[in-house]
Amino acid sequence: MIIKNKHNRALRTIEEWKTGFFFFFKRTHWCEGYSAHSLGLFFTTGKGLDWLRDLEKTILGEVIEHTAAEIEHASKLDSFRGAQRMQDLAIWGKTVDGKTCFIGIEAKVLEPFGDLSIYDSFLSGIEEREERNPRSKKAERVYQVVNFLFGGRTPDDEAIKHLRYQLAHYFKASIMEAPSIEESSKPLNSTRSVADIVILPVLVFRTTHYKQNTKLAENNYNDYIDFVNALGYTKERIGDRDVYHAIIDGRDIYTVYEVRDL
Repeated sequence: MIIKNKHNRALRTIEEWKTGFFFFFKRTHWCEGYSAHSLGLFFTTGKGLDWLRDLEKTILGEVIEHTAAEIEHASKLDSFRGAQRMQDLAIWGKTVDGKTCFIGIEAKVLEPFGDLSIYDSFLSGIEEREERNPRSKKAERVYQVVNFLFGGRTPDDEAIKHLRYQLAHYFKASIMEAPSIEESSKPLNSTRSVADIVILPVLVFRTTHYKQNTKLAENNYNDYIDFVNALGYTKERIGDRDVYHAIIDGRDIYTVYEVRDL
């Protein structure tokens, strides 16, 4: 599997990964021991691919054929203008029987799942529209994300309003991702295809920074568990993994929370 950036440049070393990362973010976002650097190190040393194959075998019973992989891929969240979901690492592939698969990796060390809850994000969108930008669609975006994931619920629903919005953003865009990197650039509408299988691994690196603040790490894990439980995904113990699974419109959606050493 060759991992590339959006300019189609292969990222085989940590220096190439770092350069590719700088196409999207300021240099201050790259820090040894935190998520971006750790993800790059994990995959450029070969450990990442071994982990990925093992994960696929656990969930699907096979190692899929990887057809494309791209860092900081923009998964379309909706038809509105503005920022979409940036996947830390997006991977496309096919199973032996031809089913398409999308894997959207969210890398973490101690970084939280955003600063805002679902409800706070919704209120922030309303404030932006009323006070700064009348054309803002942020509130509508949050509303649509919540409506899609939680079966018609609204951002002010007491059962879900406290959940982390970044997780909702991540799940919705990934579930709606196209079956190939070529098709992913097409507008998100009723005619665009979606992947048959979606796997959403939250990949946490146990670096020195992680070990120095295990309370923050525990908070992140609890935020994730609260979220998948609210979604109603079914927990399955497969080998040494807790795999959460749902079927949406006949499609298999899986998510795991993995803590790994470098």
